Amino acid sequence: MKSKQNGQKLIFEEGDVFTAQKYLRNLASGRSPLDGADLAEDHLLREPALVNALDLAADLLEAWLDNGGFNRVEPMRTRPFAISDADRAKIVISKEPVGIMTIAKRIAQVLPYDMQTVRYGQISGWLQYIGALEWEGETGHKRRVSTPTGQQIGIRTVDRKGADGTSYRKNLYDENAQRLIFDNLEGIMTYASQLKVQEAAEKVEKAKAELAAMQRKAEQTAAEEEAAAAEEILTESVEAGED
Repeated sequence: MKSKQNGQKLIFEEGDVFTAQKYLRNLASGRSPLDGADLAEDHLLREPALVNALDLAADLLEAWLDNGGFNRVEPMRTRPFAISDADRAKIVISKEPVGIMTIAKRIAQVLPYDMQTVRYGQISGWLQYIGALEWEGETGHKRRVSTPTGQQIGIRTVDRKGADGTSYRKNLYDENAQRLIFDNLEGIMTYASQLKVQEAAEKVEKAKAELAAMQRKAEQTAAEEEAAAAEEILTESVEAGED
């Protein structure tokens, strides 16, 4: 992975991190990171402990991509999100298209250090909700890309090259798209909160359904055992009568 020294802080190129994450994910799946060929069943990298470690490393790099890096220690943001018009006006809007991580950083920079900020995933989720982004790719390799609606508001999906020469897709947001996001920060946070409540409710319903299924299975097993016991008693009675 390429990196450069800037004072005392390492700066990582997003394309290099994406490539490293892809390599790790391939290895964790039992495939060669270079050509995708399956590794031998007795290969060292098939050991469960190593597979778990590779998966964890890939998850950490994915978090880096989602959250805009983890080179600094984030403050504890406990205050509910709120932004004044004055602070909103301080958010940098650039004529040059930028990535969503840059947008999220610019929002955080104008907020108090202890206030909850708007995260990359929350912005992308809201943009998908309004039809500006959609999922592309297979499970495990899915990325959000711009839709025709997204293109109209200034979101462009471009192809980029990783350190190994392979391509990946990245969304760039022009001046209009940046302004749309900054004008709707409250709506983005409201949608994210509602989505979290909905997800929690779905988990509760799933747990209830699983519990009900377990109870039905237990009742069915008990009924079958009771029927088998009754049949055994009946058989013994018949045999005793014949004797």
